[in-house]
Amino acid sequence: MKDKLPGDIWREFVQAEVRSKPKLGKLLEPSVYGGYENQILTIYFSDDVARKAAQGQSNAIKDKLREYRLLCDRINFMTGVPTTATPVTIDSKSHNPLQALYWVEPNLPTEGDEAQRMQILNATVEAEQACNQFYTKLNQRTLDLAGSKENIIKVSFNWRVRVGGTRGFRELLLPVLHPVFGIPYIPASTLKGAASAWAKKHGLSDEVKNLLGMLDAKAAKVEFLDGFPAKPCLSVDVATPQWTWQNEKVIYQPVPHPLLSLQQPEFVIGLRPTTRGDNDEVKVVKEWLENALKSGIGSRISSGYGRALGEIPHSQYYQSYSFELWTQGMYGSHPPSKENRYQGTPEFRPTALRGVLRYWFRAVALGLYDIQLCQNLEENLFGKLGKQGRFSINTKVNPSNKINPYFYSGKIYVEATEVQSLNLVEKLLILASHLGGIGRGSRRPLHLLDGRMRGCHWEVMGTNLPLAYNADQWRKFFEELKQAFQVVQAPIGSYTSHPGRPNHRQQDALDKNAQIWLLKSLSQIHPYKVNNWTAEGDRPNIRGSALNLLYSDIHFKGGSNGKGNPNVGGALETPSFVWIKSIFPTNDSSYQVITIFGSDHEERQAFAKELKKQGAILVFGQMQSGKLPAPRK
Repeated sequence: MKDKLPGDIWREFVQAEVRSKPKLGKLLEPSVYGGYENQILTIYFSDDVARKAAQGQSNAIKDKLREYRLLCDRINFMTGVPTTATPVTIDSKSHNPLQALYWVEPNLPTEGDEAQRMQILNATVEAEQACNQFYTKLNQRTLDLAGSKENIIKVSFNWRVRVGGTRGFRELLLPVLHPVFGIPYIPASTLKGAASAWAKKHGLSDEVKNLLGMLDAKAAKVEFLDGFPAKPCLSVDVATPQWTWQNEKVIYQPVPHPLLSLQQPEFVIGLRPTTRGDNDEVKVVKEWLENALKSGIGSRISSGYGRALGEIPHSQYYQSYSFELWTQGMYGSHPPSKENRYQGTPEFRPTALRGVLRYWFRAVALGLYDIQLCQNLEENLFGKLGKQGRFSINTKVNPSNKINPYFYSGKIYVEATEVQSLNLVEKLLILASHLGGIGRGSRRPLHLLDGRMRGCHWEVMGTNLPLAYNADQWRKFFEELKQAFQVVQAPIGSYTSHPGRPNHRQQDALDKNAQIWLLKSLSQIHPYKVNNWTAEGDRPNIRGSALNLLYSDIHFKGGSNGKGNPNVGGALETPSFVWIKSIFPTNDSSYQVITIFGSDHEERQAFAKELKKQGAILVFGQMQSGKLPAPRK
């Protein structure tokens, strides 16, 4: 005992009391060691109720500690987070993430609120890097409390996890942080709720009552322990909605919202039998929880967060598609800077996939419904804050080290609450993958421009995909798409929206003023056949016939160094009114799909006429004749 620190003696004492399961062990289990000096012991509790209950046993605690040779003249029972000590022996200058949120001092009088938020979040992440010993000790504590490795779940997540998601200190959107230890965790109540919900969903309500108890009657037979990460995993994340509803219009207004999430975390989760239960019953509940974790835990599950690695359990209505993506890069909180385009931390973001599906949903719906009905249907299908939508999307991505361009491949899983919603989302996925890309550069094929990688190439594979260079097949698909909307929300009609103007863009709509063209591009090379992007990436057979046409005339291309036409090809911070996507059904039948929004604009009409001269075929919309009246704004 002489070589042990007082903090280690305290924790050893508490663990022994908990294992023997008397009243004292239960009272001290949530305690945190705060310090020992001059025979005065300080311990912390997360709330006053727990503190007062333990304080009532002060003499009993002092008597038992004598057996451990930790003599106490007095015990200070405190509420809150230790400020002069931590629950494990680490450098006293190290702070946990919760403390860092309060201690960091933004000293940025000339900077905006965004810079201050990022400083606070980065300081919080940095503080967590010093918490390895926290996690080691807490995971050992979990194992000790569970009593057996058989009662432990070690789970890894394939992307990010957010448990909590409430507004906290300085209005930051925070994950749940332990009120005493100050580190990210999954509360036992969250784990119990996830296991219970999964079991009830699968017809096991009676078993749930029997094993997990009832608030007003039966006590539980199985207890859940808080889940702690195996190692530091806190990361700055960002949500950047591109389009926002404002006054019955969808405005282009990308506003990044920095937040914290757990990046590819590994968790150690424990269960144990209560005095009423046994290990066999723990085994049953453990299986419920394992299945629940694969289905997803925490917030933003429908956007790909919180899914554990392993075979994904599916609902009755689901479908999967293989995909491949070549991209200039997908980024969260650390995109390349304007000064150095090679910096940044790329990652495949399932949220970008959900975002592009929402964009194409609006593009179709704005041509079929009035504004209010369109908005209501969007909320029903995609959900909103506090309301689950009708479908969720998840991805499993294979590891890849390819860069410039980055390459991702894997599976896309779509689950829905009913077959009608599943069919609609599948049609939207096919539409999105045939008209454009995903993430950065989604409006252009992958190519090199001014020495910089631009655009992306996205392929979704399935039966009869991709669509062939065949007008009848395309027109049939558009009819099937309309029918999918009709089944979900009837009746459909014919409405006109407006794509706005440069520097004040509005959501594009596939209405009567939109056109979709197919243009053969037989000499075009598939991205996987490009050997050297630096040397070949700006060649005509990489860009394809439609992109070459767009770039051939400053009356079409986007603004660059004061040249170009933002009314057609867009400009910096002005999304293009023209989408171009490369399709490779077979090696010798490549073509490009060109979508023009607001084709009643005379300068975009001119581009459409050039496409027709090049032999393009129109599969959606019609050629504009003369100057049409301005559509509804």
